[in-house]
Amino acid sequence: MESSRRIYRGSVKRKPACSEAYQPPWQACQGAFMKLACIGPLRPSRTGVADFTENLLPFLADRCEIELFTDGYAPSESPISQRFPVGDIGEFIRSAFRFDGVLYQMGNHYRYHRAVFEALVRVPGVVMLHDCVLNQFFGKYALERGNFGTFRNLFELCYGRQTAESELASFWNAHGDPYRFPMAGAIARCSRGTIVMSEYGKDIVLQEARETPVLKVNFPYFGGPGAPAPVNDFRRKFNVPEGAFIVASMGHMTPAKRIHVAVDAFQELSAKYSNSLFLLAGETSSRYPVIDRIRRGSFPNVVYLGYLTKSELDALMAVADVCINLRYPSTGEMSNALIDMLGCGKVVVVSNHAQFTEFPDDVCIKINLGPRERDDLASELLKLASDDARRSSVGEAARSYIASEHSPEAAAEAISQFIAEHSRSEPLLSPGAMKVLLAPDAPMKRYKQAFAYNRKRFSSFFNEYGLAHTMRTAIERMRARTNAKSPKACG
Repeated sequence: MESSRRIYRGSVKRKPACSEAYQPPWQACQGAFMKLACIGPLRPSRTGVADFTENLLPFLADRCEIELFTDGYAPSESPISQRFPVGDIGEFIRSAFRFDGVLYQMGNHYRYHRAVFEALVRVPGVVMLHDCVLNQFFGKYALERGNFGTFRNLFELCYGRQTAESELASFWNAHGDPYRFPMAGAIARCSRGTIVMSEYGKDIVLQEARETPVLKVNFPYFGGPGAPAPVNDFRRKFNVPEGAFIVASMGHMTPAKRIHVAVDAFQELSAKYSNSLFLLAGETSSRYPVIDRIRRGSFPNVVYLGYLTKSELDALMAVADVCINLRYPSTGEMSNALIDMLGCGKVVVVSNHAQFTEFPDDVCIKINLGPRERDDLASELLKLASDDARRSSVGEAARSYIASEHSPEAAAEAISQFIAEHSRSEPLLSPGAMKVLLAPDAPMKRYKQAFAYNRKRFSSFFNEYGLAHTMRTAIERMRARTNAKSPKACG
């Protein structure tokens, strides 16, 4: 057995200093297994990046010897944590010399990815970008450190001094548009290579870091034959009647998911088909009051189910007749829920925008943005409700396309080869240069900047949502930050 898995560990005489660019000893050779460190969030963190990582690991394990590192908490008792060694990110930084390659899983959620970014700065590796709009991540990173100089330096790195001087004032006033200035280049420049899952995301990275190596892989579909979804239990628990026409939306509910448009369009369907139900599942954003209105029963036949377990999500997908996955603006990410819906042969309605334009037209229903978005969506829902043959045809085209183009084996092979090819590539920006960019401002300047920014942000939030909602949100965020610092919060 050992001969079929020849593991080459290399030889290292010393541990490199954190300010030096770490050079892995491993070189790609036929039949060799590289020792790979995977850094990022794991379950039970409620983030799609954790789900993606744990789903991909078994396929990477056929090609690499893997150790996992996450941010200061014990992962859930799952087959993944029992199969792979799991350590803290700080431990990885101290022992990075043991590994032949490093794969970082990077998203835009500050709480889950702050430590990932800090490890990347100290020990460069290949980064898998799950979101390509990282402006708000860096904004929070600067605020947490009380250091607007960090944000200014990274912004200037991506767009130049002239653009920084003309645009940064809007961010100081809490009115900047993060989608105009994604800042993915800051991550790409301190990595050995960048992996994205859409051509749209690839373009964002290359616009800000033209010389960086970039690999685009299709988001893998991890579904397939398995235990039957507990449909009957699901129907009983959530009071979903047999024979109802089910429209479903799954994932983190933020304003960009355009749930308000979908709910408005569904009202037209509900008026004609009284047995129709719109079921929503996933975490919610405090910045999205439409979910509160749904909870209060403001919309007939629209039900928010909350955060569901994996088996409950499978059951929801099984009973759904049509799924809605709108998105604007886009951060360049590919939706795990969308790939699952298509892979299951569901009819999915998407926004005809950004990465979703990359799907063939016969695989999903595309809705144009603009003044007719709501009307076009309502029209498509009415057509789909009355046309079983069309739903079947679109669903089968989706299933076939995902099966042929979104293989996890192909993704794992491409990722492992890319890491092997670039394990010795020099980052565009050395760890020493990044350390200078992240250097803090003088203490008094930091305090003044943080106070001015938060005062303006609080005022903007108060004017939009009122005092009660603003105070409730502030308290919830303080509690979330406190819980995040406690190891018990995540397991």
